[in-house]
Amino acid sequence: WIAQQNRYWQHSIILVHLLRTSSRNVWSTVYFCIARSVGGDKVPEYWGKPSPYTEGTTFLGTPPNHDELLHKRPLSPDVLELGSLQPHYKMPWGAVSSIMNRATGTALSVGFAVASYIALTGDLPGALAAFKANHPLLVVPTKLIITYPLVYHYLGGVRHFLWDLHKIGNQADRTSLLETPVVEQSSKVLLGSSVAVSLLLSIL
Repeated sequence: WIAQQNRYWQHSIILVHLLRTSSRNVWSTVYFCIARSVGGDKVPEYWGKPSPYTEGTTFLGTPPNHDELLHKRPLSPDVLELGSLQPHYKMPWGAVSSIMNRATGTALSVGFAVASYIALTGDLPGALAAFKANHPLLVVPTKLIITYPLVYHYLGGVRHFLWDLHKIGNQADRTSLLETPVVEQSSKVLLGSSVAVSLLLSIL
């Protein structure tokens, strides 16, 4: 029974060690993205040290100078170049379309919230009529701003629906809709068709 309990505590210590490591990596990444500093993330380092709950991770081979070694570790390339806002990597179209899907979803949430507030506290049809009468040149651009998130998010949802239903197959087939070249092509079609449909709806 004692041996079983010792194994249980050893496994618990390893799990706590992994969780603490993951948590530190997340916060370090956030800090580096904001501060862009090299030579230490200035986050208090408790990883591997004894605490009121564990004896530390010395038995796993954690060196005594762990903190010093961490600060000497070189910073890996980030999304942006160090010291500038230039992108370090070329953003693929699949990533652009994924970011746009989230951005348009956020825009729709904000837009519906504002429209709901106006409808509940005032006169939404009257506000729209007054806007058309006072700012006729802004009608089409405003319709485009409203229409594009709706169209893009809808078409993006259709693409995800097709992805869910389509046979993925194995890696040797290379016939999946999730293959990188296919995703790149569908992302370009999604972005372009959304602009075209939105423009058409805006001028109607």
